[in-house]
Amino acid sequence: MNIGKRINIYRKIYNMTLNDLAGDSISTAHLSKIENGYRNPGSPTLRKIARVLDLPFTFFEHYAEEDPEVHHILVQLEQLIITDIKKAQPLIETLDENYYGYLSNVNQELYYLLLKCAYYCKCKNHNEAQNVYEAYIHPFIDEDQMNEAPLYVKNAYHYCLGIRYYQMAEYSKSLEHYKLFSFDNQSLSVKAALTYNIAVLSNAVGDYHTAVTYSHEALSYYESLHQPNELSMVYNLVGVIYLNQEKFEEAMDYLTEAEKRAEDWGDRRLLTQIFHNKGVVMRKSGCNETACDFLERALQLKEEQSLTASKQITYHSLCKAYVSLGRLREAEALYNQAKQEVCHPSDDYYLLEAFLAYYLQTGNEEMYQQSLETCIGFFEQDADKEPLDHLYLKLANHLYETGKYKRAAESYFSHIKRTENASGSA
Repeated sequence: MNIGKRINIYRKIYNMTLNDLAGDSISTAHLSKIENGYRNPGSPTLRKIARVLDLPFTFFEHYAEEDPEVHHILVQLEQLIITDIKKAQPLIETLDENYYGYLSNVNQELYYLLLKCAYYCKCKNHNEAQNVYEAYIHPFIDEDQMNEAPLYVKNAYHYCLGIRYYQMAEYSKSLEHYKLFSFDNQSLSVKAALTYNIAVLSNAVGDYHTAVTYSHEALSYYESLHQPNELSMVYNLVGVIYLNQEKFEEAMDYLTEAEKRAEDWGDRRLLTQIFHNKGVVMRKSGCNETACDFLERALQLKEEQSLTASKQITYHSLCKAYVSLGRLREAEALYNQAKQEVCHPSDDYYLLEAFLAYYLQTGNEEMYQQSLETCIGFFEQDADKEPLDHLYLKLANHLYETGKYKRAAESYFSHIKRTENASGSA
């Protein structure tokens, strides 16, 4: 990365034109060539630029000199962001307070900016993450020059982009970046965390064999690190992977192991996930009474821990289990309670999708069709299109059974097209 990128970025941040920065002492043509990397500026030019930008001259003067002590701090920050995010904030604050003194080297500044963006992403501070990315990182990054960047910059780039794409539900792109992160000279804890992330993403894109392989690698790392809580987290993930393949017996084995370890460790938050997942396994395998037991336990634990947002996904599954058992009053009461706790606009539509069978069982076919169409209309615009896999088919079957053959044919066609698209992207 060259000093010209930095000059260009700070000029634009301060809303300056080339003429504003060049003034009477630097030609705009020369400044343009510096910003585009065709010329290396001398100290007199850098001093003039620093003065106009009202930034310390040393921030520009030492742009090519890496500081070993600062590099050590940045490596520590990277490890904390990846493995223990709660401890990262003091280092972020220290680096921000000494920004122009510590980060005079261009590569080390970019390294920090990528880590800071990743930190904001993991802390769900999306506005700050977007600001850092758009104002600094995006104009700094040149794909051609990235190949020549130091390994630590490449790794931070892939980690940052991996998180950003994950949070945009672009799992294939996220997975691609995580796999490009080099494990050379990385600590065991970083290898474990990233291996777990790759397993999660492989599961998300439907590559279950790879997901299981990476999960077992993560288990091996966490066994070596003697981290029982993380081990139970990985066992839970493997259970979910088998659940997604409808290998229910294997799923329950791993989830039971996860439950045992989480109880031994006292991780009640993880237990809410495990009980929920066991409930889904039981519901999908037709054991709805047992499913209700697990899902009700998950809800109780979430209530005790004030995990309001995460209750919604359990409401969905429990509502479906109640309806399947014909416990319609309980299903209706649960649905109404869940609607009062909606945290995100999409929750309404997931709830409605879970409640569809209620309308069929109560003979309200008009509401059933209307609700199907409402859900389809939402998920066609939403990033998560998976519910469309069965919604189109349910609507098509309902329209056919009620003699609306033309519209039924259109819905069957949408279902076929959706299935083909899903197969093509898997």
